[in-house]
Amino acid sequence: MNRTAFWKQAALSVMLLIAAALAWENRTELGAIWASIGSEQSQSAAVVSPTDSGAPVITGHVREMQDNLTFSAIGTGFALKSVTLRAPSTGEIVEFNISPERKFRAGDVLLRLKDTDQRLAVALADARLNQATLEQDRYSRLQDSGIAAAARLEEVQTAFKVASIELEKATADLNDRTLRAPFDGVAGLASFEQGERITEATPVASYDDRSQILVEFDLPEALLSRVSPGQAVSASTPSMDRQQFAGAITAIDSRVDATTRTARVRAAIDNSADRFRPGASFALTLDLPGETYPTVPELALQFSRGALHVWRVKAGAAEQVEVRMVRRRAGHVIVEGPLAPGDVVVVEGTQRLRPGIAVNVLNANEDGST
Repeated sequence: MNRTAFWKQAALSVMLLIAAALAWENRTELGAIWASIGSEQSQSAAVVSPTDSGAPVITGHVREMQDNLTFSAIGTGFALKSVTLRAPSTGEIVEFNISPERKFRAGDVLLRLKDTDQRLAVALADARLNQATLEQDRYSRLQDSGIAAAARLEEVQTAFKVASIELEKATADLNDRTLRAPFDGVAGLASFEQGERITEATPVASYDDRSQILVEFDLPEALLSRVSPGQAVSASTPSMDRQQFAGAITAIDSRVDATTRTARVRAAIDNSADRFRPGASFALTLDLPGETYPTVPELALQFSRGALHVWRVKAGAAEQVEVRMVRRRAGHVIVEGPLAPGDVVVVEGTQRLRPGIAVNVLNANEDGST
């Protein structure tokens, strides 16, 4: 056993001698490595440990930003004016001018029914009115000369009024044999042809004024204050992919829906080039301007004791400022609170802070903080 221990000690001694020889041979390189390690440790200690000048922090500046929003909605377009043409009365169609996509001016004849009886009724009523007019004039002259009785004159005057009413009625019946364009517009597909018999109030075709396309959509009540008539909108439709069309808000409903908490808004898109059709879907985009608020880096916002706050650096010391978050925006937070543009706020190192503690701004040369 003693012999084994001896050989172990001898082997260990040889290994130590070899290690010492190698260390001596490479003493220059080992010295440089040792010096580098010592320098890194001292630098790390200097960064981590608070200095005598205050708690080390990294800061950023408060800036101003508008709380602008972009709102998107989908709606269905409809014509500026739209009606369903109906037969004015019952009869045989003798003139039929309605055809798809044909444009008409207000008052143009769209459809005419056979009106022989009505024209005869107008002629008869007109003849009766002429006779009643002559009778009234004759008895008026006789009444002035004291020859005609007053009772007879009243009968003649009544007959004149009845004849006038009968002529008006006959004329109205004749007019009802013709369907005219109610406004400038375009006719749709018709359900009848010339020669067919039609009954009163039967739908004939659609008729639209599509010089403008109106699109309605629902707007959340929280955004109502940002929208007003005349405000610009941008629209697109699947039938014209990758194209944007300008429009404007024309009307806002007077009520907010109590169930959805939204209000109906109407926008108008110019269609003088006749590119759109009523019933098409539209995607609308509105740029909604907002108020101007302070904005801070996202890391500066802290939460404690049920409230949000930031640490502001003022006169070399930390100051806690309570704020309300308005919105997050690309690495920054829009807040509401007693902050001014240019204020310095702590971004990193907040865990070491308390009100009034002195701070050492490590990035003072980079952002100009003091």
